[in-house]
Amino acid sequence: MMNLLEIDDRAESLNLIIIGLENSIQTIVKKNKENDWYDGIWMREDSEPIYGLAFIAFQNYINGSINDLFDKPDNKAQYYKADKKHKDFERTQIELIIGLANYYKHKDSKFHNGTVEILKSFNLDHNSENVIDNSPIFEGLEILNNEWNLLEIKKIVTDYRKNLLNIKT
Repeated sequence: MMNLLEIDDRAESLNLIIIGLENSIQTIVKKNKENDWYDGIWMREDSEPIYGLAFIAFQNYINGSINDLFDKPDNKAQYYKADKKHKDFERTQIELIIGLANYYKHKDSKFHNGTVEILKSFNLDHNSENVIDNSPIFEGLEILNNEWNLLEIKKIVTDYRKNLLNIKT
């Protein structure tokens, strides 16, 4: 018999969002190949908002999954740790995704202490005053997937939900 909690009704919309954002990135890559003047700095300037939106979508999926499975807990951060630690760091990939989403949402204002701690733990600079070369978004992408492939990062979060289901049952 199937457990109703196994049904992931969030995955399809996340997939549509990430495919759309990945297509946007490919448009920027094509522009770079076709135009000599469009260098890496331009690419970063144009793609940071796209990757930032991807991290926000991942965060929404993660938090929604926690709410689905654990009836809207007060402390979601405890569930961010319910994944294996990244091989090179003391925190999980899910914590990094949450930190990057929060960085992007609040980069023009003051960061919550939890965001700062996550970024520091992954050696990401949150004080770069929005200098695109030092954006935690790109360094975080590199940590999560060295090809910056959003579909691979989507797999990280959908696998995480499956792992949460094992904790729940």
